[in-house]
Amino acid sequence: MAIDSLLTLTQNCIQRQNALGRYLHFDYSKLVIVSFCTPTPIESSVYQPLLCLVLQGEKQVSAGEHQVRCSQARMILVSHHIPVISQITQASDQTPYVAVILPLDREKLLRYFDPTHTTRPVDDSAAIGCHQVPNEVAQALGRLIELANEPTLAPMIAPLIEDEIHARLMHSEIGQRLMRLVWHSDKSAQVAKIIKLINDDLSKNLSIAELAKESGMSRSALHQHFKAITGMSPLAYTKELRLLKAQTLVRESSRPIASIGFDVGYDNHAQFSREYARKFDKSPRQDRATAAGIS
Repeated sequence: MAIDSLLTLTQNCIQRQNALGRYLHFDYSKLVIVSFCTPTPIESSVYQPLLCLVLQGEKQVSAGEHQVRCSQARMILVSHHIPVISQITQASDQTPYVAVILPLDREKLLRYFDPTHTTRPVDDSAAIGCHQVPNEVAQALGRLIELANEPTLAPMIAPLIEDEIHARLMHSEIGQRLMRLVWHSDKSAQVAKIIKLINDDLSKNLSIAELAKESGMSRSALHQHFKAITGMSPLAYTKELRLLKAQTLVRESSRPIASIGFDVGYDNHAQFSREYARKFDKSPRQDRATAAGIS
């Protein structure tokens, strides 16, 4: 299936569901169709491993020092759990931004990983990149979308197509990047271990020495490899995650601001409010009021 055909299929699905300008989810798959008619503000969020195939328009994503700009027929590939800043930069009523997103499952990648593979993955390549989409992957994504017309069979067939997508990605040129998620002797796998350790409990103040010990690397090696992959130091990475989690809690709960700061690892309320305002251009209280529609 050519990209133009996949775009037409996706646009028809958006039209049937009256989903232009929002995220379209499916009951039978974690697949998401995204469409917007105007460029979006810059947003901070956390990306899990995923592929994002841009069918129309353009999107820019930054992770620390790493930045990618992805336009039609190109695919954003994320191999690690990372905080990002993103923006849809090209979209209009006549030419909306349209993209298809599919989360990637490490267990499925592992299922199609060949441990006898002679080509080692490249160490320290960035956790986010922009690539040409393999035609077979585009075809499989199209078949996954078409299952919306077969509600009885969709729950049975969708997992098979998702498996196919994972297998085709692992055995394509892009596979070397994804292989880093499952190649246990690779430095990026050690970084992935530290990423998981940080994410498991953001309230813990883990020192570089502790993280280095867990990773089996020296402190300097950990800093070098972590920054090469995520685009930021372990300290900056932890701060980004803490503030993003805090923003979600500030906007979506009524919990005391000081309690939220403490839960994400800030012992000092003034420091929490200061860093929150520096990140989001609003204090936690102002952000909560804005989210609640209070001027």
